[in-house]
Amino acid sequence: MEYSKASLDRQVDEPTSSTSSTAAKAVGAELASMLPRHDKPWFRQRNLLQLNFLLLFVILTPTSLGFDASMMNALMSLETWNNYFGTPRGALLGFMNAVMPLGTIIGSLPAGWTSDKIGRKKTIMLGLVVLIMAGILQGCSRNIAAFIVARFFVGIGIEFTAAPSPVLISELAYPAHRGKMTSLFQCFFYLGAIASSWITFGTSSMKGSEWSWRIPSILQVFFPIVQIVGLYFVPESPRWLIAKGRLSEARATFAKYHAAGDDSHPLVDYEMSEITSHIETERAVAGMGWLSLVRTKADRKRMAICVFSAFISNWSGNGIITYYLSLVLESVGITDSFTKTLINGVLQIFNFFAATGAALLVDRVGRRPLWIASCAGMLITYIILTVLSAEFVKTSHSGVGIGVIVTLFLYFFHYDIAVTPLTFAYPTEIFPFHARQKGMAVVMLVNGVCGMTNTFVNPIALGEMGWRYYIVYIALLAIMLTFVVLFFAETKGHSLEEIADIFEGPFLVIGRSKRRLTGVSVHDEEGSARCGQSTGVGPEAKGSSTAVAIHKE
Repeated sequence: MEYSKASLDRQVDEPTSSTSSTAAKAVGAELASMLPRHDKPWFRQRNLLQLNFLLLFVILTPTSLGFDASMMNALMSLETWNNYFGTPRGALLGFMNAVMPLGTIIGSLPAGWTSDKIGRKKTIMLGLVVLIMAGILQGCSRNIAAFIVARFFVGIGIEFTAAPSPVLISELAYPAHRGKMTSLFQCFFYLGAIASSWITFGTSSMKGSEWSWRIPSILQVFFPIVQIVGLYFVPESPRWLIAKGRLSEARATFAKYHAAGDDSHPLVDYEMSEITSHIETERAVAGMGWLSLVRTKADRKRMAICVFSAFISNWSGNGIITYYLSLVLESVGITDSFTKTLINGVLQIFNFFAATGAALLVDRVGRRPLWIASCAGMLITYIILTVLSAEFVKTSHSGVGIGVIVTLFLYFFHYDIAVTPLTFAYPTEIFPFHARQKGMAVVMLVNGVCGMTNTFVNPIALGEMGWRYYIVYIALLAIMLTFVVLFFAETKGHSLEEIADIFEGPFLVIGRSKRRLTGVSVHDEEGSARCGQSTGVGPEAKGSSTAVAIHKE
């Protein structure tokens, strides 16, 4: 007996036409045809409601970064914080902000290795423990050295949570929901930013009390505590389980959350077969080390796109506003703490809704159009911001200052329609399984390097160059737009395993030869096997079977 993808062609209940059309746009017609038939929306289906609720605890991960960024922005507006630490400016202020991204740099590669070794879920929980300890240390800091050390460990904790989280979401989410769920991930940066900005806005009224900055610092631990409690119930990535040979656990996860408990549903067979075949094929044709990220031309293209997405997320001009909004507002005549913290709070709410709305459109509009619109819009608004800022220096007219504030909101609208939802979701999609966690670790490393450089340089450059510093970002945004137009590929309408074909085509390159990917059959030594029971995948199954996934052309 032979088990193959072809056997999945048995009769399946057809989904409703509207549901089928929507799913096909998200994952393609083949996978959409395997999805269980349902006339109810997902929130009325127990398995999908439960799965998406559990994934929410993973999606909360960026709240820690958002809380930190907005909190530091707001703390710089507080007289009590400035008095306590001697009004940091220039290089010292830059280092106080840059030390957090430095922590993410130090933690990036260990986080990727740990995630592949012990699993996505356990790595996230380890990072959350570090975040809780760092938040308590920051809130109890008695001097600037302790404050800086605490922020360094905040960076370590953020990296150990942020690197595996989008991977776990993409590998666990229901196929038709994967694009939206991974895109929503980074949007929750703004949920943390909203909480932080309004908490600090409230404590700003505590004139003369050091608790005005200690309370926001300590409350950094709130979201990590919520996550730790919820993550206990979140299942491990079934793709990671398959790679480790824990096939029955992976099959049980797919059956429970994707097929409402039906272990024999064709969707379960399809997912097990496709994932198993791709993992086995990747192992057959490529090393599993870090060089696999740049082994072939397709690998190098993927890596370049992902590195560039991290570059865009930090060097498109957002760093000035995210961490140094207070300085930007002061440059156009807005100096009182109340107004600055109020603008910061309103901006974070605006960002959250703009980014969330865009995340829900990724399967309808596509990734590439959103990237292009985002970069073009940021370029235009930064030109306007530069002109208005230069005009304010000449005239000091209050109307120009208001124009700058409006332009900041327009800029972030365009930043939020692609950069926020797709910076991590897009790389997660385009990496094949064997390189996904390592690739995301590199993306996080680049993100940390860019972020650290950005946050250190910006206050110095703003102090020396003023509005002229914005011209640097105009040039960078023009380069970013050109790169996106030329190289960013569309991934809408494909499963995670199918996306590899966008870069590889139907071939995998081995040295100077090519091998064509074909339909996958899994056989045991007696000529029969059931996918998910004996596939030869993972260390526990060595020698038990052979996966036939390729043949030489």
